[in-house]
Amino acid sequence: MMKQRLGVFIGLILCIIITTGCWDRVELSDRAFDLAASTDLMEDGSYLTAAQFIIPSRISAGASGEQPYFIETGTGKTLLEAIQKTRQKLSRIITRGHRRNYYIGEDLAKHGIGELLDGFSRDPGNRIRLDIWVVKGGKGMDALKVHYPLEKIPSIASVKIHRAVGGTTATSYLDFMMAASSEGSSPTLPVVDIVQGAAPQETIRFYGRAIFNHDYKLVGYLNFVEGAYRQWILKRISYLDLAEEIPEAGGNVGVIVNSFGSKIRSSVSEKNKVKMEIELTGAGHVAENNTNLNLNKGKNLKLVQNELNKKTSEHVLAMITKVQKQFGTDVLGFDQVMNRQHPAQWNKIKGQWNTIFPNIEVSVRVNINLKYMGLVGPPLQYKESEIKK
Repeated sequence: MMKQRLGVFIGLILCIIITTGCWDRVELSDRAFDLAASTDLMEDGSYLTAAQFIIPSRISAGASGEQPYFIETGTGKTLLEAIQKTRQKLSRIITRGHRRNYYIGEDLAKHGIGELLDGFSRDPGNRIRLDIWVVKGGKGMDALKVHYPLEKIPSIASVKIHRAVGGTTATSYLDFMMAASSEGSSPTLPVVDIVQGAAPQETIRFYGRAIFNHDYKLVGYLNFVEGAYRQWILKRISYLDLAEEIPEAGGNVGVIVNSFGSKIRSSVSEKNKVKMEIELTGAGHVAENNTNLNLNKGKNLKLVQNELNKKTSEHVLAMITKVQKQFGTDVLGFDQVMNRQHPAQWNKIKGQWNTIFPNIEVSVRVNINLKYMGLVGPPLQYKESEIKK
């Protein structure tokens, strides 16, 4: 028994010895923690990099009223030179292990981000669970400068907003690289833009998705709702608001969908004619009723569900057609569906996918089941005599 206790004691001592201090001999007081960064393309073709660094002494509760971060920049003909110019202004070694967001200006996104991604993939200091954002209509550094009142560190806001509206976070860098390396897929990135908040203050807003081609150049955007439909198809959404006019009832109904399903069935003919049948399912509840319908009545609820499903099906199909005809890039995972369901045919046509994808025949069927109507069925703003029962 005594020997066992002695062994445990010695083990604890050894653990303390080998875990004390920094393995790479860089103390915390010698590190500059990069929480977010950006890169922009300047008019002369040079790069502007910027990073948001935390000021540890101002994070504590006693340091309220002072900005707990600062932004440092660097410019250069190459990305590495621009980063080096930033390092020359810092008294500490840059540590990127806590970086969560990287913002890319629209001009750079249109020019192409191949060089940026090459640097990312070679630097072991970059987190794989990183979110890369395109700043629509602006520069990456604009997003770093926006003051966001709900967060001490403004760069955290993008991630939290994206999560709050039902999106997935900490995946965009990995998803981009996987799509870029796939035979038929094209990559996308989430998008923010800078809008007017409480005057005169600007704020950051989640906009949608940025669509890239195989040369890693921005070719266009999907707005918030279009991006949500795409995420629904890919099973990457957890929350969605929908509102549709109900012509037979002289008003609109708003619903919140919080359960999602997606099935895609594909077929390919001997002449390489590809068809996709998409079935989207969901469950939710009525959030507002601006019609004269009593939704506690089964026939009225069915009327609303049918109209909602019909119009949502049309909206999703319009988004898919936009991607096919306007962008010509498969950001919908159709290539993966073909690879799973028809591997032999896929091996024959994957080299022609860029020309096949815009002409795929697509059908969409949405089936949303409304399970909860709220505390009242009839709309309160109507008199009892005006309500359809």
